[in-house]
Amino acid sequence: MLAKRLINQLSTSIDYEESMISKLKQACGLVYTNKLQQMFQDVNISTNLSDQYRTYCENNKIYNTSINIDFSVMVLSTSAWPFSAPAEFVLPFELKITCDNFIKFYNQQHNGRKLTWLYQRSNGDLQILYTKSNYILHVSTYQMAILLVFNKFPKWTIEKMQDETQLKVDVFFPIICDLLKSKLIICPEIKDDDNTKEVFNEADIKVNYHIQIADDFTSVN
Repeated sequence: MLAKRLINQLSTSIDYEESMISKLKQACGLVYTNKLQQMFQDVNISTNLSDQYRTYCENNKIYNTSINIDFSVMVLSTSAWPFSAPAEFVLPFELKITCDNFIKFYNQQHNGRKLTWLYQRSNGDLQILYTKSNYILHVSTYQMAILLVFNKFPKWTIEKMQDETQLKVDVFFPIICDLLKSKLIICPEIKDDDNTKEVFNEADIKVNYHIQIADDFTSVN
């Protein structure tokens, strides 16, 4: 799907994609390709918008000295993109500061518009410093939120982690399951060899189980 390729920056050639749309326009007419053209326009505008925001932060000396965040954004037209409304979610304060600053910047340029954050489509790179070797993880925003709770406390119950992030059960538990399988986090109530089995799933995780970061994590790649 074109929308997923563009939002995840998976297109091998934007020029090729635009060329195909141009051919579709000639064959099928403007009405058929209107939404596709709007998608490309949004991508191009968003690239410029991210650059403008960085300049805005520099000019207004908006820096977060405790957290190093390189932020870019894609502002999409609701009518063009086939994405569902976001699920309930509490953005970690490490990310909220930057998002709030961007909203302030955006509202100065577009008075009256409201931004709806699609956290389920967002991702980023997260550097972990608690292991012997430093790693940079490419994770979804939901995964990042779960991992960032360990900046507050080293050990959480499943129930308290879910309450902290406000993610729904059907979203939260599969993510916890994947993180356990990756060995980024560990659960003392689960045997070490159990969470790597193919049959292991979110049904094996109970709300009163404890989760902590794995200090001895090493990448298999």
